[in-house]
Amino acid sequence: MSRDLFLLQYHPSGVGKKDLAFDANNRSDALPLFQELEFKSLLRGVGKAFKDVQAATVEEKIKNIKKYKLNTVVTKDDLDDLCMQLKKNKAFGFDTETTGVRALQDELVGMSFSVKEGEAWYVPCRHKTGEQQLKCDEIITALKPILEDPKIEKYLHNTKFDQLVMHHAGVDIQGITFDTMIAASLLIKDGERISLKKLSIRYFDEGMLTYDEVVKSKKLKNFSYVLLEEATLYAAMDAHQTLRLKKVLEKELKQEKLYKLYEQLEMPLCQVLVEMELRGIACDAKVLEKIGTRVTELLGRIHGEIVDNLSEKFKDINLNSPKQVEQLLFYELKLPTQKKSAKRTGYSTDQEVLQALAEMHPVPMLILKYRELYKLKSTYIDALPNYINPQTGRVQTTFSQTRVATGRLSSFEPNLQNVPASGYGVEIRKAFKPKKGNVFLSADYSQIELRILAHISKDKNLVDAFLKGHDIHAETAARLFEVKLDKVSHEQRQVGKRINFSILYGLTPYGLSKDLGISFSDAKKYIDTYFEQYPAVSTWMDKVIAFTKKNGYTVTLGGRRRYVPGIYEKNKNLYEEARRVAINTVAQGTAAEIMKMGMLKLDEALKKKKLNAQMLLQIHDELLISVAENQKEEVEKVVKKVLESIVTWQVPLVVTTRFGKDWKEVTK
Repeated sequence: MSRDLFLLQYHPSGVGKKDLAFDANNRSDALPLFQELEFKSLLRGVGKAFKDVQAATVEEKIKNIKKYKLNTVVTKDDLDDLCMQLKKNKAFGFDTETTGVRALQDELVGMSFSVKEGEAWYVPCRHKTGEQQLKCDEIITALKPILEDPKIEKYLHNTKFDQLVMHHAGVDIQGITFDTMIAASLLIKDGERISLKKLSIRYFDEGMLTYDEVVKSKKLKNFSYVLLEEATLYAAMDAHQTLRLKKVLEKELKQEKLYKLYEQLEMPLCQVLVEMELRGIACDAKVLEKIGTRVTELLGRIHGEIVDNLSEKFKDINLNSPKQVEQLLFYELKLPTQKKSAKRTGYSTDQEVLQALAEMHPVPMLILKYRELYKLKSTYIDALPNYINPQTGRVQTTFSQTRVATGRLSSFEPNLQNVPASGYGVEIRKAFKPKKGNVFLSADYSQIELRILAHISKDKNLVDAFLKGHDIHAETAARLFEVKLDKVSHEQRQVGKRINFSILYGLTPYGLSKDLGISFSDAKKYIDTYFEQYPAVSTWMDKVIAFTKKNGYTVTLGGRRRYVPGIYEKNKNLYEEARRVAINTVAQGTAAEIMKMGMLKLDEALKKKKLNAQMLLQIHDELLISVAENQKEEVEKVVKKVLESIVTWQVPLVVTTRFGKDWKEVTK
């Protein structure tokens, strides 16, 4: 059998010589693929009949850009003329330039405006080039009434950044009606970029100057050192292309029936997120410093414990070096190798390998502990103080609506959604505290994805378990092991919990057997039994796959699409991965929509009732809220009522709440 399996067989492919013949006349057919994959050198060879906008030189870009009328505002008359145009047209594309990417700390360098296709303005205010420009205060005074007028529409690309920049400059922009980045994120397929430069190429075949071309390639410190002529070509085009994109994307959203999702959920949420980012969250650097001291001591102790009984050459081993750890494990301790390294140059010492070796020797487990603590220290304990705004003492993360394909919000610079909630890492959460007189309120959607699964699959057993208020993990275990609900053991419940939480992520018998340390056959039996007990879940999954195959995308209950090209793959592994993506996106994406709706309604309710409570963080299915101590019971009732009534399903949503004086205390 082994011989037959590995023996090469002739297979009729249906492909003949004519199919493989190269025809230079058809080379242009490759253009869309080359553009998508950014094969710049191949693009140059496609042919002169096709404009290679991605591989265009700076000179070629400038030549194309100069066909538009781009004005530099450097006199009072120029500024007056611009203000008149903005008031007259009642709508414009807008963008800002800064000295960096920290919107609430870096300086405003200039603003750009466009009221009609073919013309745009750049207003420099802090360029360090020695050229004539107006003072920033004078510019802000003139433009502030226009930017704060809600009746004048503004179109931006990455609204939140520009709003925060302008807030830092003393302007609270009103009347924002369109964000081209958020709109594009609903329309563009996975892997395609939604930067303004990429969208300009995609929709208009027009290359724009990049930051690298005007700043980094010239080794300038930041944008304030760019000469005004080139700064205008770069910045004014941002506002101009944003204005053009607004019309194109708005039309496409309506054609694809995505405009409701955009207008009623994503755009309003953007304004809630602006307020959350402005608030930030207080972080005590002294608490982090104390934790850092303890972790450093622990790291030294673990390092000493490892090297104490080793030969002299390992006394200074770097436990974060895969190569040095490889020498220690496989050549000094003579432990069996598990698998090749990613580069195939040696043997892997990754987490999976260390966990397997830990059953044979104590050193691999110590290395695991060391690496976990070291990552904790470098990623959070040492890094977080650098993110504390010196003016406010608060950490102001950025929430992105566009980075996760399922529609989940993500946090970055710094990522506060990944601050550990267990182990030693949970101590870091002690550094995050509410303002004086307030407490933290955590509101967490309980088992939301399983409730969504029950709602959309309509599986009777799953629905009944939630309606009766049963422990869903014990319920699943009782059915798996054929025991009464009150007789389910802790170990059996753990199996039920693992399957419940993993079924939407494409749990395989192999994965379950590794996770629970059981045989492959037992794992397969558990999964098969699960689908026997919840048959409608399996039926629903089949329907999702059939829909995805028919349309090329999967869709959430709110209408968000995610294109899944792998669903057509012949390769089994790639197909199975695509299948998991299609199923999981429906549940996770719908959960994200419920949370977003909850944030909108809760923000509205807290303001309407004039309660002293503000949302600070969103961690997937959980909200962290700062509440005045004397209003905590009232706020808790409002929070539960609002979040639990977002949908009116047979399967109820349940929100768990906790109070605490720091983030650790409200961590479940």
